[in-house]
Amino acid sequence: MSMEINSAYSSVYESTYTAKKSETEKQQTVSKNSADKTKQAGSVKNAYETKTSASQTTDEYLRALRQKYSNVNITVADFSSEKQRKSYSLGCSGYNNVAISSSVLEKMASDSVTAAKYEKVIADTPKLGEESKKHLEAEGVELVSYGTVIDKNGKVTYWGVGRSLDAVENLGTVYKEKVQKQLEEKRAKKKEEEKNQEQKAEKIIIKEKQQEARIAIAETKEELLNKFKTNETDEIPTDIKEEILAKENTGGNVDYLA
Repeated sequence: MSMEINSAYSSVYESTYTAKKSETEKQQTVSKNSADKTKQAGSVKNAYETKTSASQTTDEYLRALRQKYSNVNITVADFSSEKQRKSYSLGCSGYNNVAISSSVLEKMASDSVTAAKYEKVIADTPKLGEESKKHLEAEGVELVSYGTVIDKNGKVTYWGVGRSLDAVENLGTVYKEKVQKQLEEKRAKKKEEEKNQEQKAEKIIIKEKQQEARIAIAETKEELLNKFKTNETDEIPTDIKEEILAKENTGGNVDYLA
């Protein structure tokens, strides 16, 4: 009788142990699968965060670049035609304009050697523009605007918009004097209006200069200067003139690629 009880007890124990073992293994499997899924989800999240961070790097670098070279008008542009490039050049003023391809900018943001190479180009642009202005004035050419382009292949070229100093009477100066006289008569009325009129006059002067201007593009500053000296410049296409004159001179906000 005692043996039968022990045998029954042993059978119940083994069944209970087997059931508990099976349940434990099942829970361990569920926990492992859950951990694997959590790990996978974490990997996806990290990849997404890394991608997002990388996509912001170029924008952050561009902001830092513009702050570092605050005296340079830096534009991100990929010109698909010579017309687009000329439209951009005619829309600029001053001698400190730099247009950088988006792909080059992205590489600059992630590679310090590339950044150093092209940041030197950016830093040198205003100085080269002022030097070009002085050289061309000695040749009887007024440099209206000047700049540098870094294309998608990393090639650096220089451009300038100029006009002959003795071509015709400077209509811009005449217009400016006329506006100044009108401003003197209205000075007592409203100072803010005077400021707005002066800005408008400056924009008109630039546009009138562009009507007589010619454009040159070269791979070096010296080649650019020589083109103006030897009159190897291109006339501004009529359609581009009309596009420029039809737009307000809003600096970097002008859509040069339209």
